Amino acid sequence: MFRYMSSMFSDPRTALMFFLLAFPGRLLAISAHEFGHALVADRCGDNTARMLGRLTLNPLKHLDLWGTIMMLVFGFGWAKPVPVNPRNYRNYRKDDLLVSIAGVTMNFLLFLLGFLCCGGIVFGTLRHAGARSAEAAEWVRYAASINADSLAAISGSRMLSYVYEMLSYFVYANIGLAIFNLLPIPPLDGYHVLNDLVLRRNLFASARASRNATMVLFLLLCTGALGTALSYLVGGVMTGAGWLFEHLFALIP
Repeated sequence: MFRYMSSMFSDPRTALMFFLLAFPGRLLAISAHEFGHALVADRCGDNTARMLGRLTLNPLKHLDLWGTIMMLVFGFGWAKPVPVNPRNYRNYRKDDLLVSIAGVTMNFLLFLLGFLCCGGIVFGTLRHAGARSAEAAEWVRYAASINADSLAAISGSRMLSYVYEMLSYFVYANIGLAIFNLLPIPPLDGYHVLNDLVLRRNLFASARASRNATMVLFLLLCTGALGTALSYLVGGVMTGAGWLFEHLFALIP
């Protein structure tokens, strides 16, 4: 987290470029996450989010002031949680589970879509440069991780490299957000999943428990321990997605 802030001072131009390319994808990722919660809650009988104007992809409806500042300064932030009223659910615990996994599901679907687009750019660029289909498909395995400058050199299009870079940041933002929110710690979605399936306690942890858990998460983030663990998990998912899309693109003649 602090490496992001130090890079802003050591190399402002690169940091600004990173911000311009990464921030839009992050905004869409967190907005889609909250929209997913709002949409499923509405389908489950709770129209609280709809009444408050949160059933939208508009980032302005979801952004939290301090969460946005943290994202700008440290590269990691959060949105305002979508308000829900479980009393309106048709099936109290089942609907809470569905609402809880909705945001993560939305991010995972966008991750797959973004990876597919990155793979398409890599595959199309290499095929246009004369590579065989099988050879180009092998490189799709590393889509979203390939150096954008290399793509620009092969394709001769700097604009294409910018699009690719924006998509790659979007891919990592979505899978990172999905995995982070699956941590079984209040007030994250993973805690609700654990609670609904195993613990069977009250739907929401106490305010004190949520505060303590948030403090622990923040400390782990500051020490880098959480970032290291998340990077390992993200890397595993990226490897699996790369294998899947490599075989998908290999079917193209």
